[in-house]
Amino acid sequence: MADETGARCWLALAPNHIYIRNFSKQTGWYNTELTSGTFPTDAWIAATGYVSADAIRSGVYMDTLNNQQSIGLCILDLAHGYIKQTNNYTDGFVLKCCNLVLQYHSVNPMALLLKAEALKRLYLKHKGENHSEAQTTYKQMEQSYINLVKIGYREMPFDVYQKWLKSAQADKGIRNPLSFDNKSE
Repeated sequence: MADETGARCWLALAPNHIYIRNFSKQTGWYNTELTSGTFPTDAWIAATGYVSADAIRSGVYMDTLNNQQSIGLCILDLAHGYIKQTNNYTDGFVLKCCNLVLQYHSVNPMALLLKAEALKRLYLKHKGENHSEAQTTYKQMEQSYINLVKIGYREMPFDVYQKWLKSAQADKGIRNPLSFDNKSE
């Protein structure tokens, strides 16, 4: 819809969440949160959303995604659907999906985490079969987890995420960018 109407907007990531970053010549950058139908400020997202400064600096969270990076989110959905249907992490499909996403978005936390989890399961399979690739797989898995730490990723506990969703609808840090008076800021 945005493309058809000429609106300037992009997807952006927050822990366990996707929201829309918009740009208007009149008001500048603002965010649209479709889950709650609100317009949270960057400060509110950073302060309440379990976002570390390192994750912002590395481009993991609160940065706009280009078209290829946005399509990568669909590829991750495909990988998750494949896992749900087959319960198979180890045949290579999930890793191919993750590697394709990471080719266009090297700091995508969901792709890095899914890749690490798939490598963990592959390592356990290799280890159980005394496969010669077990050590190589372990090193790849370890590197994937290290990459997550380096980019500032922190897993958001489920209860924290639930509280965040509830507060998104009630917090005073949310502004309406369509009201052009500065009294609400």
